[in-house]
Amino acid sequence: MSQKILIITALWLFTAPSIWAQQDYRNGYIVTNQMDTIYGLIDYRGAARNAKICSFKRLKTDPSTDYTPMDILAYRFIDSKLYISKSIDNSDSLRYVFLECLFMGIANLYYYRDENKTDHYYVEKEEQFFALEIFESEVMVSGVRKWKTEKPYVGKLKTFFDIWELNEEIDRVTLDHKSLIRIFKEYHSYLGAEGKDWVIFEKKEPRMAFRFGPIVGADFTTPAVIYYDGEKHRPTSLANLSVGANFNIWIPRINEKFFIQLQAIYTKYYFFDSYETPTRTIDLHVKSDVLQLGLAFKYEYPKGRCRPTWAVGATSLFLPNGTIKEVAYRYAFDEEVRPMTQKTDYPSKIMVGFSFTPGIHYYLSKERIVFIQAFYQQCYAVINPPNKIYSFGISAGLFFTKR
Repeated sequence: MSQKILIITALWLFTAPSIWAQQDYRNGYIVTNQMDTIYGLIDYRGAARNAKICSFKRLKTDPSTDYTPMDILAYRFIDSKLYISKSIDNSDSLRYVFLECLFMGIANLYYYRDENKTDHYYVEKEEQFFALEIFESEVMVSGVRKWKTEKPYVGKLKTFFDIWELNEEIDRVTLDHKSLIRIFKEYHSYLGAEGKDWVIFEKKEPRMAFRFGPIVGADFTTPAVIYYDGEKHRPTSLANLSVGANFNIWIPRINEKFFIQLQAIYTKYYFFDSYETPTRTIDLHVKSDVLQLGLAFKYEYPKGRCRPTWAVGATSLFLPNGTIKEVAYRYAFDEEVRPMTQKTDYPSKIMVGFSFTPGIHYYLSKERIVFIQAFYQQCYAVINPPNKIYSFGISAGLFFTKR
């Protein structure tokens, strides 16, 4: 079994980078430095990569070309995000990046996520172009270290808009998409600009969304080893049925393809082992109710109705009433000997380990998703003796989406 674990782990380590970097080409266009517009397919990735590279191809079967902010003026996904090449101040030099345009009108609002996953916002109007900044510093207050937050962006926005009636609203602005877009809309409305005079390019996605629903399954769960009466035993197992619930957390602002998955499953374990000594035949019956809790990071391919998924994470088992019943049959000549029975607690009430779960999501609609998944998990006893349980099986269920 240890060899199987090594193989599964190796496969995951080799395939995970390609999974995480999965290409996702969507309809869009690029604007060349010669002001030509070329339609085709653009690889849709995370904000940090989109700021550095535009992978473009005219047809699905064509090889892709990577464009930097020096190579093209802009690119856009149809009815979605727009990226414009601009130079920004990088402390000691100017460098070009693709800034995501969130709002375009009399004044423009841009967004940029750097390699350290830090978010930056820029504003532009006529000849003005600058970053909106916030600073945190550690200070001593009455001998206690505290964090002090400075918001120079508030004063900059007041000067930038130059409308005193908006100052109270600007005081409440925070550095995030929703708050900044709102104050830009208010600014344009105050100037009498109508909706046709400005465009919001931000993709309409929730800050956070949840999926939840029931799950049913069947698995073969077997103790790799059970320590009983000072001896190692490797019992066999029957199939176990399980029921439970799945809960997924989706944060598209961070990454549209990844989910945090929480899972709670109830099942029953039954293991059996039989062995002989010179004077007895002994049967071991191991039974327990089981609560399985899991926490995993799940990847979902972002296109189509039928979407492959992968999940890897930690799992824990709680066996509150686990018991080992020993039934011993003594050998005797010409007489009937009643079997002797004794029962002890299963020594491992809590076990922890890992799980690996490939699966498929089928979208009935945006709010209803049917899924089926295979899984492998292995758990170890928290305290001695070092009991170990591994299981593999299949499960299915239904997700309901809450945005």
